[in-house]
Amino acid sequence: MPSVKKKQKETDELSPVAPAGSPNVSSVSLAVLVPAYNEERFIGSVVHQARWYADLVMVVDDGSSDATARIAEEAGALLVRHALNRGKSAAINTGFITLKKIIKRNKKIKAVVMLDGDGQHRCAEIPRLCAPVLAGEADIVVGSRFLGVKSRIPKWRIFGQHALTLATNLGSGSKLTDSQSGFRAFSLRALEQMQFGSEGFSIESEMQFLAQEDHLKIMEAPISVIYREPAKRNPVQQGLAVLGGLIKLVGQYRPLLFFGISGLFSMILGMALGIYVVERFQVTGQFASGLGMICVLLNVLGLIMVSTGLILHSVRGLLSDLLHRGR
Repeated sequence: MPSVKKKQKETDELSPVAPAGSPNVSSVSLAVLVPAYNEERFIGSVVHQARWYADLVMVVDDGSSDATARIAEEAGALLVRHALNRGKSAAINTGFITLKKIIKRNKKIKAVVMLDGDGQHRCAEIPRLCAPVLAGEADIVVGSRFLGVKSRIPKWRIFGQHALTLATNLGSGSKLTDSQSGFRAFSLRALEQMQFGSEGFSIESEMQFLAQEDHLKIMEAPISVIYREPAKRNPVQQGLAVLGGLIKLVGQYRPLLFFGISGLFSMILGMALGIYVVERFQVTGQFASGLGMICVLLNVLGLIMVSTGLILHSVRGLLSDLLHRGR
């Protein structure tokens, strides 16, 4: 069986291990990627079910402190391990890098499916997600929890997911109904082109930005979900972390939007304050020099931000054109 190794920091090791009874990688046509952290309760059943629909199931164990790695191996997964917990984005990056190496040696792989290791996704829906990719109709297919298939989703999750989806849609310029879904299918073109720079749990949002940036065709397919236990992380903190990552992504991928809106807001506030200063002078005959200085500063700051956004937008467009010509 093949062994794939990649040097990371001293604390990390990437050592895919093919356990006894695992599928022959040389015959793979569909691969499943499962990022996992402390999922010993569910990872075994996830791997077993995923192997009904895919020839290769890869689990990236992100520094789990429980038996996740051992159970994944025993269930038949190709295991890749991080010695320390580095976050979901790092786990998916590692999985993509390792899969690219396998695909270079095995041309039979046609698509990659990503799903969570906590058992919330139904592996029986893998064919539905893969169908548009295998038919050449899409580069990324996102499994949406809000496309007609009814699942028992807590109301606080629905509110939070819709809020983050709206923000991601506005920031990325593309429209989805479930931007935070972890159940996705990718074409080989998408796998090759996407490299992630975000940290934590904003990677799903970054995929939407990258799809727009790299002209990848993205679509959705309805899925159902099962929430077997309460969230492991504080939902408010996780939501704020995603939102913070999203703001960073807007600044990185759409600088005109990021700096332009901020600059216009500053200029509008400055002009409103200027009108107040003028009206006050007309009524009292006294000039509020302090407010007048703030008015000038807000307008100058706004003008600088709008100009910065325009310059960065032009530079980014030029670099993007050069990159695509190089490809």
